[in-house]
Amino acid sequence: MTTQLDSVPGRSLLDRVRVTEPHAHVIVLRLIGGAPLLLLGLAHVFVSEAPMEPLVDAAGLPFPSIVAPIGVAIEIVAGLSLLLGAWARVGGLLAIPVMLGAVWTHLVVDVWPNGVDNEPPLALPIVVAIAAAYVVARGPGRWSVDRRRHHASSG
Repeated sequence: MTTQLDSVPGRSLLDRVRVTEPHAHVIVLRLIGGAPLLLLGLAHVFVSEAPMEPLVDAAGLPFPSIVAPIGVAIEIVAGLSLLLGAWARVGGLLAIPVMLGAVWTHLVVDVWPNGVDNEPPLALPIVVAIAAAYVVARGPGRWSVDRRRHHASSG
């Protein structure tokens, strides 16, 4: 069985990661995955009521002072990657474990440390992880930086 990544002979793995089919519908999934990631990541940086470290600490994850800023950076980078469709598969791969961590946090934390009003619904990280996984599997689609790059370099 040949996959999309195998279908580009003579290219490096990094180039093949950016190959995508011209599917237009993937933009919807990129928006569903990328926008919340970017907005939540920026909120963790700029909104004083939404710091990440208390969430990481309350979830019982190790080294909250290290894991929290790494998680925020991944949210921002993965969100931008998915929104732009630039290295979108990598962005999706980064997003999935962060969103699984968010699901874990929802399941184990009884009292949201940033206040009940700042707790996003449990469905949000699940939907974002599914959208990211779809982009990893299918590529970023027609309206993406990766598609433009691949189309320009193959012509």
